[in-house]
Amino acid sequence: HQRQQKLHEIERLQAHQVSYPPYVERALNAIRQQCPQADPRVLCDHIEVKDERWQAAIEGYLGGARFSIIVGTEYEAEAIRIVRQMPGKDNKARIIQGEKAHQDAERVSLPADSIVHVLDFSHAIARDYVTASYGNVVRVESAEQLRHTRRGITSDGMASGNYSMWRCDIADSELVFGAGARERALKAKQLELEHIVQEWQLSNDRMQLSKRLLQSVDGLQQLSYADTITDMLAVHRELQKLENLLDQLDLSEHEALEDINKRCKQLSDEQELTLEAVEQCEVNLRNISTQWPEFDCDARLQYAEQEAREFNLQTAENYRKELQKQLADSERKMDEELQNHNRNCQPVDAIHYHSFNGEYDAALFQAICALQRDIDRVYNRLKNNILVEKRQQLTQLKDSFNNAFVTNLCHSIYQAINDGKRQIEQLNKELQHHRFGADRETFRFDSDWIPEFRDYARFFEEVIKSPTLGDEVTLFNAPLSDKSAKVRDSLMGMLLDEDEQKALRDLERIADYRNYRRYEIYKEVEGKPPIALSEYGTGSGGQLETPAYIIRSAAITSAFRFAEGSNHLRMVLVDEAFSKMDETRSREVISYLTQALGLQLVFIMPTSKCGPFMDLISNEFVFAKVPSAAPRGELHTRVLVDRKQCNQERIKDLWANHRRTVYQQAELDFMQEVLA
Repeated sequence: HQRQQKLHEIERLQAHQVSYPPYVERALNAIRQQCPQADPRVLCDHIEVKDERWQAAIEGYLGGARFSIIVGTEYEAEAIRIVRQMPGKDNKARIIQGEKAHQDAERVSLPADSIVHVLDFSHAIARDYVTASYGNVVRVESAEQLRHTRRGITSDGMASGNYSMWRCDIADSELVFGAGARERALKAKQLELEHIVQEWQLSNDRMQLSKRLLQSVDGLQQLSYADTITDMLAVHRELQKLENLLDQLDLSEHEALEDINKRCKQLSDEQELTLEAVEQCEVNLRNISTQWPEFDCDARLQYAEQEAREFNLQTAENYRKELQKQLADSERKMDEELQNHNRNCQPVDAIHYHSFNGEYDAALFQAICALQRDIDRVYNRLKNNILVEKRQQLTQLKDSFNNAFVTNLCHSIYQAINDGKRQIEQLNKELQHHRFGADRETFRFDSDWIPEFRDYARFFEEVIKSPTLGDEVTLFNAPLSDKSAKVRDSLMGMLLDEDEQKALRDLERIADYRNYRRYEIYKEVEGKPPIALSEYGTGSGGQLETPAYIIRSAAITSAFRFAEGSNHLRMVLVDEAFSKMDETRSREVISYLTQALGLQLVFIMPTSKCGPFMDLISNEFVFAKVPSAAPRGELHTRVLVDRKQCNQERIKDLWANHRRTVYQQAELDFMQEVLA
């Protein structure tokens, strides 16, 4: 029995598994059967000692706590109830308080020489439990230091705690923390197995000697050959007598009955063989539960009985062949996936699989079950050691995204839309008192919503005006209307779109407040309906140039933010000014730009066309390009600039005098033509 047990422990260590105490195995099986979602794990599978000098001392100090059971925090109460309800008194399995350990571990300040610093953990709850329970256990070098240490250990296996000191090391065969410890345990158990095998062989030799001696003693019996021969003769005479009687019987009428009896006997023998095969198959089926506790053996047997009522040999044979083919394909695919995993994973997460020998037998099934446990171990490590640590960061990122989305995007676009609306109202307020041309035409700006962006605007307005948003209420759980919820989901879809360029283009289009409205400028003349300039296709060049200046003025006013603050840049430069407008309309536009908007206007035009505007300007710069006597670099010309500061009052007087002269000359020319 010891030899079989030691072989079992060695096989588990060779498969990178630990032999747990029987009470732990029973507790694990009970939890997996009654609460499989709790995903029970054992503490020792998630701890490794980095410095093997402290291996035996640390494990000896922890003792039975190494085999404490870890479950999801929400299943801890259910797990301990399951352990309490197990029959018998040997149900001393421990369930770790993961959430409580995490809270206490955050408050623990670890000493510089704490045993935690020489441990690696692959499970967050395991780290919290050891930190909270044993974080203040320190490593010391000698027994002299140990006697002054509240909780401590030495590398040679001495410990202190509760004002006492004791020996705490354990045998190498009992080490379980990490791959190195299990390798030492494997070697120690192999040595123990060798000693057990030697003792077993010596005991077997002694047993064989005793057996042969007993057989020799049993062979000493009293001789009774004469009585046996006498009995044999009596039996022989009786047999001859019966044979003579049988020869006298006529059995021809009973030959058919004999054939039926033979057939019945044959069927009975075959039935017994079949029942034996069925019993063996049922035993094999129930053995599956030892390796796979989740397998429901009784339900499968009940299903098999239902299948047997409609059994067809050919159909069953074809189904068996198909299953065997699928099994081969699945095994080959599983091997390929494991190889691919081992090529891309870290060495500690590698999974070894070499048990397939061409036969789909119980050994292969046992290896695959062990493989499933290794996969669960890797998955559990990734789930608990990576996802748990990143969960808080993800929560912070989600809160940050919610704050950025609401504070930056929603507020910015909503404010920009309102600013644009206010800017149009301000421009219309300035334009309502200005009339241009002989028709005394006025201009006003107007806009209407684009349907697609109207939904976005409503969504941003609802988010901004939501009273609960920000007080632990995020954009994802805020009470929004159905339309706003659809817009929110649409925006999230854009942010998470795999086509990053397309997502950025869509978001830039939505973030540009100018896309939300369709803008128009209306020309209004008294007694006529307003004319939209986008549909005004018959106006002359001068008539169309006036609205162009109004539009540009609006752009300048918007860019310079005249409605905000008191200090602004108020200079505008116009090239090829008023080239298509008559003098009257040009002077009206100049008056609007300089007097109404208060802009410093710099306009450029040929010298031949600047005469009508001399009474409006305060400074004149005349540029003239002339040949250069000596080349200046690659240039053979130079530009001369003549600056003049205009006396506007004097120019107005001269302009008025010139106008009167022109009028008088026109009257004289007219009278002369009349007299002629």
